[in-house]
Amino acid sequence: MKISICDDEEIQLSLIGSYMNEYISSRKLDIKIEKFINPDDLLKHEQNFGGSEIYLLDIVMDNMDGIKLGHKIREYNKKALIIYLTTSKEFSLDAFSVNAFSYFVKPFEKEKLFAELDKCFKYYIPPKKEETVIAVKTSEGTVPVALSKINAVEYLDHHLIYDLTDGSKIISIYQKASFDIQTKFLSVSAFIKTANCYLVNMDNIMAVTSHGFKMKNGEEYPITRKYSDAKVKFLNAKIKKRL
Repeated sequence: MKISICDDEEIQLSLIGSYMNEYISSRKLDIKIEKFINPDDLLKHEQNFGGSEIYLLDIVMDNMDGIKLGHKIREYNKKALIIYLTTSKEFSLDAFSVNAFSYFVKPFEKEKLFAELDKCFKYYIPPKKEETVIAVKTSEGTVPVALSKINAVEYLDHHLIYDLTDGSKIISIYQKASFDIQTKFLSVSAFIKTANCYLVNMDNIMAVTSHGFKMKNGEEYPITRKYSDAKVKFLNAKIKKRL
């Protein structure tokens, strides 16, 4: 992820850069900072190396004002968040034409800028979903397993065998109940049945092959004739997730 700063005053460019370094350090973020004293240099750089996710732009600059620069950025970077940092309030309405995220008048408190940056990162980095963990009873005790770490669940001789993404397996204790009853809770998640005694985690599928599903870790699971519609169900689920 990149943040670009453009200000034609070296002192301001250095100050804003120091603010950003402090912010990145305090939030423990992995972000590259690009600093430009000339708007043309910013545009030429991004033409060769791609745009940034966030821009901190001065408005009153000799070579090209920040509003014009913002419009040029918008020509190739529609989703970027632009924050204007300027010495005058008079350009606030012009900033709306660029769909600016925020507008600060210099001098400003860095804490207020940090608070606004926090909002930016909530936009770009949504909160992580809580990991769903199940408890698997084994001969050695109960083992917690995250659903995301399960590639597939197999039923063999009244035991549930959990194939994990790291290649290991967890085997449950002997169960009298049928496979469908024992794995009923998985039917409401991302698991799909590919055989009488197999459930595969759709979230870990990398590709659909002629015989079945290939997982992200290279494992493959066949689809029997009875469950041949599993491919269609998977593709429909993938399309629905993107909508």
